[in-house]
Amino acid sequence: MSTTNILKALLGGALGTLAFTFMGEFIAPHIIGHPMNIANMIAGMIHSSETVGIIIHFAIGIIVFPLSYLLIAYKRIPGPGWFKGIIYLIPIYLTAMLVIIPMAGKGLFFHSFPAAMVALMGHVIYGIIMGSIIGNSKKI
Repeated sequence: MSTTNILKALLGGALGTLAFTFMGEFIAPHIIGHPMNIANMIAGMIHSSETVGIIIHFAIGIIVFPLSYLLIAYKRIPGPGWFKGIIYLIPIYLTAMLVIIPMAGKGLFFHSFPAAMVALMGHVIYGIIMGSIIGNSKKI
């Protein structure tokens, strides 16, 4: 893992997390009638303040997902960066819908097809942004 790739991954994760978060706050209300506040959901799961939820949400989006992408998927998934980002985020989305969201007391796939689709769109957009910024691995 080169320093350049790490920096691009962190930047991609930061921009992807911002897009994901803004989508939950500003796009979701038009589709499901209310914002999807991930930080608040995390805070509720761990019985903490929303500030702690925000920190965890951004740490996962800026650090954990991008660096794990570099370690796990960067050289293994074929195709352009944006596509690799989407493919990498699909299992993360499914884990959220099948494990994390039910743990938060929201049910499988939020018990709501529209809410599940908003979450899917957020993960896809995150993957496109992160993967596009990181780009493709160079085969030598």
